Amino acid sequence: PQAARMRTRGHIIVDRAAGVPATPDIIHAQHTPVALAAMAAFPQTPAVFACHSASFEMEAPRPHPQITRWIAVDDLCRDRCLSRGVPADRLTVILNAVDLERFARRPALPAKPRRALLLTKNLGHAAAIRAACVSQGVELVELGPATGRISDAIENELPNYDLVFATARMALEAAAVGCAVIVCDARGFAGYLTAERLDAWRQLNFGAGLLSRPTTEQLVAEAISAYDAHDAAIVTDRLRQEASFTDSIAQHLAVYEAALADPRPTPGEVAAGTASWIENLVPMSRGGDWEVIAREKHGFESEATALALAESEHRIGLEVARLTGKNAQRIIRELGERIAEANRPASVGSDIPPAQPSPDKA
Repeated sequence: PQAARMRTRGHIIVDRAAGVPATPDIIHAQHTPVALAAMAAFPQTPAVFACHSASFEMEAPRPHPQITRWIAVDDLCRDRCLSRGVPADRLTVILNAVDLERFARRPALPAKPRRALLLTKNLGHAAAIRAACVSQGVELVELGPATGRISDAIENELPNYDLVFATARMALEAAAVGCAVIVCDARGFAGYLTAERLDAWRQLNFGAGLLSRPTTEQLVAEAISAYDAHDAAIVTDRLRQEASFTDSIAQHLAVYEAALADPRPTPGEVAAGTASWIENLVPMSRGGDWEVIAREKHGFESEATALALAESEHRIGLEVARLTGKNAQRIIRELGERIAEANRPASVGSDIPPAQPSPDKA
């Protein structure tokens, strides 16, 4: 659906490098398997690699002669790039930004929060948030893949809520609209976003680097009690000055221009770099990064399967879908057998460990 919407706006969307209709001026790469395909298809085109995750191997920077510039979306990703040998003078931190025309400012917040929105990709923290909202007299609505209810126009949802529970880009967009924000998810709890905390928390993308405590009912209730409409308005004022999508575009263009001006590698250097990526990313021998990436990819598929089951109210399958190492179709088939034979135990055996939670993306 997203691809269809983008096509109507004039974007060229393909799912194979061979489908790109012309040689691009520059490659903006993110996930390594796709980056490998793009660089192999256009070996004379300079590339910029953007790191959006400090934990997933799929997004880890690795050397290649075509890549002369790197982008990190927060300080954790910057540190990861540096730890992987990215030269500091070729690395730029470009923090996430907001399309301020799309995400218009909501009316002033009430003195006390009346309605709250939980934006989430997982449900491990939902019970604590629900209980805290009940204790604080705040109505709670839940939205996101884990809830079975999603929206492709979140800018129309946010103005209806005084308080938002979210992380990463979701937290940024909510605060830019004018909502008060509590940063937390199933991975952990940061707390109530204040003007004093804004700079440090944005440098960490309101994400993993802040989630140092478990999300508990007590902590959530304390954060709701810290609600301050005036301070939230200051946060919004600053973000609408400092987090403009227009500024982010200018920053990206500056990196692209620098990459275009960098010396070009020889064809032999490019070929050797691509061969090195293939040896490490394609299933050839044990011990390559491809094994880690395969586990990560499996985790995404399992999550999608779990969400589909949740929407069908097949709650019996959620634990299996999260833990199993089998592919999605096999999960569904085995769950069907389990539902039909309620006394039959589900098979969850696998030689692939459970994947980590999904990375921060809106």
